[in-house]
Amino acid sequence: MSRTKRKSQYTIRDVPESTDHRLRETAALEDISLNQAALRAIQRGLGIGEQPVTYRAVRDLLPSTPAVDTSGWATVLSEMDRVNPEEWK
Repeated sequence: MSRTKRKSQYTIRDVPESTDHRLRETAALEDISLNQAALRAIQRGLGIGEQPVTYRAVRDLLPSTPAVDTSGWATVLSEMDRVNPEEWK
């Protein structure tokens, strides 16, 4: 005897226009239904999707070419990495 997973249905109201636009755009680009696009977005947001959310640091935006002076950015970013113990009391 095989078990099937129970599926639920949802009705989502008051979807912001920007969210609706982005979901419809994604569905069209990926050639999937709006329902599939919404499910993937929800799963990705919950960290359970096939494509996990990728978080990036500001450091990733810095150019890697030596011709660009990034010392100012490097200084600011290193200061941001420091924890002030007084702020955590």
